[in-house]
Amino acid sequence: MKPRPADEIDFGLPPATAGDASRRQWPIVAVLSLVVVLATGSLPARQVEEMGMLADHTVGFVADRSSLYALREEPALTAFDWRTGSVKWTKSMPPDSGQVYLAADRAYVRHRPCTNTVGWSLERLDPKTGEQAWTRSGAPVAVIGGPPGRPPGLLVVDERSPSCPPVVPARNAPQTSVRLAGLDAETGVIRWAFEMPQGGRLVAPEVPGSPRFVIWYPGGHTEVRDATTGAVVSGADLSELADGPPTSVRIVGGLLVIVSVRNDGALITAYAMEALRYQWHQLFRSAEPVPIAELAYGPVVVACGPMLCVPNWRDIAVLDPATGQQRWRRPIQLDGVGPGVLVARDRGDFMRIRVVDWHTGQDLTDLRGWGVVPTATDGTDAEDITAAGAGASHVIVQKPDGDTSQIARIDLRTGEVTPLGTVTPVPSRCAMRGQRLSCLADGDSVHLWRLPV
Repeated sequence: MKPRPADEIDFGLPPATAGDASRRQWPIVAVLSLVVVLATGSLPARQVEEMGMLADHTVGFVADRSSLYALREEPALTAFDWRTGSVKWTKSMPPDSGQVYLAADRAYVRHRPCTNTVGWSLERLDPKTGEQAWTRSGAPVAVIGGPPGRPPGLLVVDERSPSCPPVVPARNAPQTSVRLAGLDAETGVIRWAFEMPQGGRLVAPEVPGSPRFVIWYPGGHTEVRDATTGAVVSGADLSELADGPPTSVRIVGGLLVIVSVRNDGALITAYAMEALRYQWHQLFRSAEPVPIAELAYGPVVVACGPMLCVPNWRDIAVLDPATGQQRWRRPIQLDGVGPGVLVARDRGDFMRIRVVDWHTGQDLTDLRGWGVVPTATDGTDAEDITAAGAGASHVIVQKPDGDTSQIARIDLRTGEVTPLGTVTPVPSRCAMRGQRLSCLADGDSVHLWRLPV
């Protein structure tokens, strides 16, 4: 894929209007908009209508497909309607009894051990009333794929004999019994469950909606299991796991990636997930000087759109998943990952965003004075999420100026930058749904704005 120069960014189609003249004017508008961005770091101003402050004294703020949720100091959890900002329901909660937890674009209350339960438990709230819809024991660790046409699942780990207060087991203490289960994310129905065999170590998928998870054992035997049934799909003995625990074992796209630290660097080995077939290995060396922690624990390999990423202390290396060969390497920091582009921040300039082409590592857009706003969703906020989790389609960015901020959206599929307008006060965490933007701002207050069409 040949990168487009910065002055040829596609800003998308203009609003539909009659007549050929308006269609001919759009490229001129795009070029003028880009000149403003490159010359001043600003985007064209648009009108944003403030719909009001929904809640103050907020200690937690999240959003799913149906509602905005504010956990306040009373303590109480309140759900607000995305469209109007009106209160849908309020639920009183004992102090420190749990946390609002998002998974598969749905809201739950995750109860910690030794509060109102001995072990972890998960409570699903009715989106319309706030009443308890169901509760299950265990702690959710991943969003997994579901049967065709059905909601995604939750991979839940349940320690069968938890202790209160929780204790760190001795180094050679026998492993406690652990139960794994796959839940329907909507109904809480247990689709499958089993006791994890003695010595087993779970490798949970990091990308929502994955169809597989992995369990490996001392000696190197490894099982790939189906996320919808829990059944073993394939198994093999992997030499990289036979001699002792490696630095990390991760599911990265369609690969099982094992990282082992050596004197001369970190050895990254990849196996195809379905058949556990060897694919490639590469020796990775961190940029000098290497921090002691990175020497001891090695780098981490993560899924990055169509590539593999090795983010480390000083830079990020992007690898081809088919061969493990390094495509490019730059001193930038991951902020947003999509199928088309990477949104990154300069290592030396916290408020400078670069939209980077995956295949070349070249900038498509350079926004000086801008920073990414942390999201209040769980990253599975696509409108068409059905049987499997879908990754985030955009990131929200801002350019603060006093007590106001310019707000824009970057499409993670195309790299298109869309100005949304100016808001007050400066947000610290945001969610967007359709023509609504809601943010935690001014320290502890939740605000709602209507965006221009």
